[in-house]
Amino acid sequence: MLDTVLNALPIALFIGIFICFLVFFVISLIKTLRQRRVLKYTDPMRAMDIIGRVRQLKVRGQEEAAVLLVQNELAMPADEARSWVKSI
Repeated sequence: MLDTVLNALPIALFIGIFICFLVFFVISLIKTLRQRRVLKYTDPMRAMDIIGRVRQLKVRGQEEAAVLLVQNELAMPADEARSWVKSI
């Protein structure tokens, strides 16, 4: 009994580490794709700044202000700005 548990432990550990890596990869991919939508309009540093300000406005419940910010800062069309703000 103990022998089978010891044999299964490395496999379970490997699967656990693999799942953690997979989750981290998916989160990084989502973050990159969100930034890429903004990178069509501006540089990476400014995109990160705008993303931070949009998140602050959304936390405060000012989603329309966030949409206006994106429209004014990036000259993004209204529908695309609203969609992007909702995705963050």
